Amino acid sequence: MRNVKQSKYTKKPTIFALSLLTLALNQVVYAEDATAQPEKDTVTELTPIQIRASQDVEAYTSPNASTALKTDTPVMETPFSIQVVPQQVLQDQQAYRLEDVVKNVSGMLSLPSPYSAAYETLQSRGFTSEPFRDGQRIMFLTVPLANAERVEILKGSAAIQYGRVEPGGMVNVVTKKPSATPHYEIQQQVGTDSFYRTTADLTGPINEDKTLMYRLNAEYLNTDSFVDYAFDKRTFIAPSLTWQPAVGTKVTLAYEHRNEKEQAATGVPVIGKRPSSVSIRKFYGEPNLQNHFKADVLNLSGEHQFNDQWTIRGGIGAYRGNYKYANVVNSSLAADNVTLSRWGLGSDYDHRNTEDAYIDVQGKFDTAGIKHTVLVGTDYHRFRNYANWADWALPDININNPVYGLVSKAAIDASPVTAWWNRTDKWNGIYFQDQLTIANDWHLLLGGRYDRTDMSNGFAGTSMADAKAATITKHEKEFSPKVGLTYKATDWLSVYGSYTEAFGGWANTGLTATGKMLDPESSKQYEVGGKTELFDGKLMASVALYELTKQNLATADLANPGFSLSIGEAKSKGIEFDVSGKISNNLSIIANAAFNDVTLTKDNNGNQGNRLANTPHSSGGVWLKYAFSDDVLQGLSVGGGVFAASSSQGDNANSFKLPGYVSLDTYAAYKMKLGEHQITAQINVNNLLDKTYYPTAQGPAQAFAAEPLKATASLKFEY
Repeated sequence: MRNVKQSKYTKKPTIFALSLLTLALNQVVYAEDATAQPEKDTVTELTPIQIRASQDVEAYTSPNASTALKTDTPVMETPFSIQVVPQQVLQDQQAYRLEDVVKNVSGMLSLPSPYSAAYETLQSRGFTSEPFRDGQRIMFLTVPLANAERVEILKGSAAIQYGRVEPGGMVNVVTKKPSATPHYEIQQQVGTDSFYRTTADLTGPINEDKTLMYRLNAEYLNTDSFVDYAFDKRTFIAPSLTWQPAVGTKVTLAYEHRNEKEQAATGVPVIGKRPSSVSIRKFYGEPNLQNHFKADVLNLSGEHQFNDQWTIRGGIGAYRGNYKYANVVNSSLAADNVTLSRWGLGSDYDHRNTEDAYIDVQGKFDTAGIKHTVLVGTDYHRFRNYANWADWALPDININNPVYGLVSKAAIDASPVTAWWNRTDKWNGIYFQDQLTIANDWHLLLGGRYDRTDMSNGFAGTSMADAKAATITKHEKEFSPKVGLTYKATDWLSVYGSYTEAFGGWANTGLTATGKMLDPESSKQYEVGGKTELFDGKLMASVALYELTKQNLATADLANPGFSLSIGEAKSKGIEFDVSGKISNNLSIIANAAFNDVTLTKDNNGNQGNRLANTPHSSGGVWLKYAFSDDVLQGLSVGGGVFAASSSQGDNANSFKLPGYVSLDTYAAYKMKLGEHQITAQINVNNLLDKTYYPTAQGPAQAFAAEPLKATASLKFEY
């Protein structure tokens, strides 16, 4: 190609896109002013900006979700699988981790990390599903739910408005916002394994005209694990302010601070084809090695409604993380099935930072009898990571009678740094979509996203300066389309089909034998399904059939040991069912089932044709709650759930299996009024039958058990 001199705008596509959006919006507004010719002193009345939700505060379903399309579109008109776990389900199940939430959604799984209890990987349809908070990417840590209003799950490659995404989709935690209605809530939870959790939720107006509102959410968590020596201790605070100077204009400033110390469990080794029969409480790490995390998040977002047709939204955010690891990883079990080898890892992620910015313009208009909801936007994301590692040899340990402290903490602290890592990712995207409503019953979605990315990685065994000097950058450009069609056959039934592609969320950090970075992963998905609303919209159900392919997986280069090739491929296909809502005024339900096949279709490591690890063929659950309404028992609610999965492979080599399981949970709560105040006493017992099972593994040295019987009691005071 011949060289073309670039202008200052083409060098900075975000600025260029913002300029185009502003110009287009001004033209639309001026055109409307010129054609309408309002009389002098006429005031335009705007429809208040709001997200519709169920009027029943105890509902188990929500008719709308903003995550899928970045617009307030009814779930019935969305041509993708999107599930909403509302606030009431979180309360009834006393959920405080995303692990507790995603079990209510078909085909989803939470994979514990061998390095940290505060690090969690979510999986949907067999692939990684990324956590988000209010549409902003969360970097590596679990997400506290103390300020969560609801959780929206969008599956597959459909979340392209949010940038590069993993093929499993996204899990978006929608946070609580300041309210003009005063509300104060304090809850204390206690449970087995020394579980203590205190939360507070305070909101209300600051001034008399209620244009300035605040919210304060806070959490203190201190709990032991069922595994010896493992624990988690966290302080979390999330204040926010909203300024609404006029109807149609809103600005919100939100901050989060998190300080967490924890000791992670290490899992148990596999013997033969199954996890060993040692007690799941056995700990194979070192009690004096702990992890420490600090993270701060600051977000400024706003929206302005020019009129009933045009709205602009935007936001900027910054994440600052400091992670210090000191942990033990199981390596392998000797032939005697008793001696477990281990290695230690110490790392300092002194700078793990992100910056994000976005701006969207949404317009509604008609052309030739067709209704349009148009969204045009641009965003920018930068991730920077400076880290170093020190690893050390540890004595073997007896899995039946572990002995600790054979290496002193001082010796570990004195271990020299052996590796430095420098990484910077920059993503800049422009996206668009048009939601067309044809003859009121047909809803056509056309959209796409164009990304420009710079992915940089540098490693060195000498210093950070050398790692920076060794850094190489890979430039990528990619267009990702999406199209969907929904036919609303009746008010209560719709069917849909869609096709999407996505640019992989993370660059393959390996190198080819020629010294180049690997091509990024990508994905494509076909999906068809149906959705229904019953009992006047109080109960929603959906079914989805899909085929999802993940491409450019990194595999070892057998001809050049130590290097990689991006030639791998995996395919996931299956069917999913989800139900949520109220069967009657007293009986609520949230249930799911999934049947899928996730297979490595291209691989040069001998695993081609194998099933991907940690992907059961079938899984599902049902949770029921009955709320009494008669005079004698009013305020009492009882319920419970059953969650199950078939066996799954423990690794991609399919060298061992994790047996299937069934777990039973129960619940009871009583609410009573004291004047204008309300007190709720509640108890939950999970894994009531105290079954031992292993839902996930990280290789044959680390199979992770689910929690045994866990009882949690709580007392909540609201006024």
